[in-house]
Amino acid sequence: MKIALTFDIERDIPNYLNTFFGVKIGLIKILKLLDNYTIKGTFFCTGKVAEQQPWAIQLIEKKGHEIACHSSNHERLSNLSYNECKKLISMNKKIIENECRRSDIIGFRTPYLKPPHFLFRILRDLGFKYDSSISTRKRIHYYNTNLYGIQEFHPLDIYTIFRLPFSSFLLRKWILKKKLSILYFHSWEAICTRSIIYHLNLPRKSSFRIDRWINTGDNFMIRINNFIKDAIAKKAEFITLNQLIN
Repeated sequence: MKIALTFDIERDIPNYLNTFFGVKIGLIKILKLLDNYTIKGTFFCTGKVAEQQPWAIQLIEKKGHEIACHSSNHERLSNLSYNECKKLISMNKKIIENECRRSDIIGFRTPYLKPPHFLFRILRDLGFKYDSSISTRKRIHYYNTNLYGIQEFHPLDIYTIFRLPFSSFLLRKWILKKKLSILYFHSWEAICTRSIIYHLNLPRKSSFRIDRWINTGDNFMIRINNFIKDAIAKKAEFITLNQLIN
């Protein structure tokens, strides 16, 4: 049984907030938790984080985790043209590489898990080796990944469900029966986003989107911690995505 813990490092609730509390506070919590269990994860970082919070990229690398790309500023790439998309991803890769000392940036994840049909051609041309954007195997044929030599590691799109009441335990049981599970979360889930929404005096209607706030912060960290403990008890092996490259 292998488990890859992956984290999207981006601004808080992209396309809604332009703050970086999830990076400044949440990322530190996540890194400390992984340190406690001597686990390495994969961190998909936006270029904007590398520009505005370069220490975060450097700290992730210093602790021995894998660093990968997550677009420039969490744009919807499926709304962009081929040239616009390629320019953004290339810029993202270069900005992150400039903050790294020894990491090879070979992985990519599309924001919102909605890749454009031409993504894999771009990834090949820019030197990537794998993608982790397509949550269901049924859609893989649409992208012709084999044509471009890009491996696809399917993330389980369950991060919101993981935080819903009473769901965490059942999900843990299901995940721990799989041979390979690629889980993905966000740095902003490790902070209490509801308190930020109210602190910034944002419209109350923003709190109605349950995925934006429910069980974020300490509750999220408790659930992740419990999952890791259960996985270790089941003799699971935690890996980074670059360890899956053929």
